[in-house]
Amino acid sequence: MCGVYSGNSLNPALFSGAEVFGPAAKLRHLSAWQWRVLLSTPLVLLLTWVRLRTRGYGGTLAAAQPEQSAPLVAGEQVALAREASYAMAAAIKYGPWRPKCLLRSLALGWYLGRRGLSFGVRLGVPNAESGSSAPASPEFSAHAWVEVGGTVVNDGEDVHDRYLPFADG
Repeated sequence: MCGVYSGNSLNPALFSGAEVFGPAAKLRHLSAWQWRVLLSTPLVLLLTWVRLRTRGYGGTLAAAQPEQSAPLVAGEQVALAREASYAMAAAIKYGPWRPKCLLRSLALGWYLGRRGLSFGVRLGVPNAESGSSAPASPEFSAHAWVEVGGTVVNDGEDVHDRYLPFADG
């Protein structure tokens, strides 16, 4: 369910005509912040994986939370989070590692926390009523995504229709 990035946080205006020139044309439009995210993503994913294995979900999430909030309005926070999400998705797409949604979401949270952005990692199970593909086997299936100010930043806005989130707690 989570193996391939399916978010729609790309800015189409930024990449008009880039298909002609390929990935290099898209990358040249990245901000300095996005380049830092793109280049450090493999290391951050590895460190997040280690922290997840040694400290568990709660410890990893707590370590990613910001110590101090950034003085940005909600729209700026969402835009900055989507920029990081896009850069991270590009690093994953063109890199050797294909992490699952939980690891991607916790690593993105680490980036956001370092910038002082409050975020939430949401976990949910497939919503059978929405027509999403419920697992055919008795295996448990879930999905993770990141929200900033109640806005999904690393998945499609319809994630709330496709998945029933667990209650916060």
